[in-house]
Amino acid sequence: MDYRDISQREEDFKKAPLVADLERNLRTIMEITGNSYDLSIKKCQIGPEKVPAAVIFIDGMIEKFAIENLLQALKLETFKTGIDGINKKEIFATLLNSLLTEISREADDIQTLYEGVSQGETALLFDGTAKAILCETRGWSLRTIVEPENESAIRAPREGFVESVRVNTSLIRRRIRSPNLWIENLYVGSLTRTEVAFAYIKGLAGEEFLEELRSRLKRIDIDGILESGVVEEFIRDAPFSLFPTVFRTERPDRVASAILEGRVAIFTNGTPFVLVVPADLLMMLQAPDDYFEIFPIGLFLRILRFISFLLSFFLPGIYVALLNFHPELVPITLLLRIQAAREGVPFPVVAEVLLMEATFEILREAGVRLPRAVGAAITIVGALILGDAAIRAGIVSPGVVIIVAFTAIASFTSPVFSLALTARLIRFGMIFLGALIGLLGIQFGLLVLIVHLVSMRSFGYPYMAPFGPLIWQDMKDAVIRGFWWKQTYRPRLLGFREPLRQRPGQMPRPPRKSNYSDKNGGKDE
Repeated sequence: MDYRDISQREEDFKKAPLVADLERNLRTIMEITGNSYDLSIKKCQIGPEKVPAAVIFIDGMIEKFAIENLLQALKLETFKTGIDGINKKEIFATLLNSLLTEISREADDIQTLYEGVSQGETALLFDGTAKAILCETRGWSLRTIVEPENESAIRAPREGFVESVRVNTSLIRRRIRSPNLWIENLYVGSLTRTEVAFAYIKGLAGEEFLEELRSRLKRIDIDGILESGVVEEFIRDAPFSLFPTVFRTERPDRVASAILEGRVAIFTNGTPFVLVVPADLLMMLQAPDDYFEIFPIGLFLRILRFISFLLSFFLPGIYVALLNFHPELVPITLLLRIQAAREGVPFPVVAEVLLMEATFEILREAGVRLPRAVGAAITIVGALILGDAAIRAGIVSPGVVIIVAFTAIASFTSPVFSLALTARLIRFGMIFLGALIGLLGIQFGLLVLIVHLVSMRSFGYPYMAPFGPLIWQDMKDAVIRGFWWKQTYRPRLLGFREPLRQRPGQMPRPPRKSNYSDKNGGKDE
């Protein structure tokens, strides 16, 4: 029995070399992998001299037609190499240089061999050669490219990322067809060996920032990476902050837009969520509709979203503060109606709000975890029944139900789910501050929030740019989305290496003379 622990097995695995004896190599591979049932090892003989060889691949990760074509080439084409008296040492170079040049690479040790096989490649081993050939035969099933459910847009491309790094990077290549779009990759996780790639435009992204990103990714030392959220926690700034300092999305158009500004996109194999760094607060409040709709509509949508985001933070806390400490600020008619509705309610206002907020959060979480066919229906029915029953029983007042429901609806306008979660958590703090010292507490919470946001950085980039520091040039795409033909320059702190993004003076203008007038002698037909 083998009593070695994982660290000892990993060390032995890294030290295992390839030797010139085929049978010995196969025994070593079967010993390391435990002769797993999905690891296929097919023996064959190559060339007219019948050189013993073996084909190794993992069933389910390869394209069967590619394997069949590879075996067919090995059986037939090796007889047409034109080399007389081929021997064991020459067969490796003959196949690598003559038959498999476009789809193959060399492997000098078992670790490299198995890493290639575990990624869907096929390994060729030959007797008498202490090397292997890795052939490209990837072909596992992939999810269809569809629009992301969590980031839907009215007027935007309908493509979304999938769980394959190669497919995701190709979606960016389709949009940015420049040789300056560079993509680097590395493997993270001692056991999972997850492929992580990052894309940027060479000459636009800052070199110091790229070095910092490489350093942070290489410092990750963990046994496995199963989702990009693990990478995010290892590389993010302000790890104890509730605000996300790394932007994540499933939309290729948003990633391509960020890369064109000078940012970097990080792809993780096995997840459709792509990370974008550096990030700021404003980009998490912007949606594709802001840019793809005409200026007035995009401006209206963005301002509406900003107002809704602020209401999701402060509305319940302000309601509690006004009723407890500042009733004189409420119109007398409205105040009398609210107090009349609260007759018989046994709890103070803050308890009512906290109870309804907690109930709504439970319903929202239940709707996420339930099957999609019944989750939305149960959440809506549950909210209606519980709200109505609570009012009839005199546990809460109708005003509290309205405030909590409106706040929840306002929080749904956030395009980024992680930022909406942040608003939901901070909202409870604002309720407590409003219940303790009224509007002064809300003002104190707002001040603390602003100081915290201004002090944050994302890979050295100010989180509150262009407000902190104040950059007037970038205000054209901050709260107010300017015309496309006015977006002459990239963000100052991101695109400083190539600030000009388009030719200035492209405002559309009608022609001075009508073509119809010229053709008809100045008269309309």
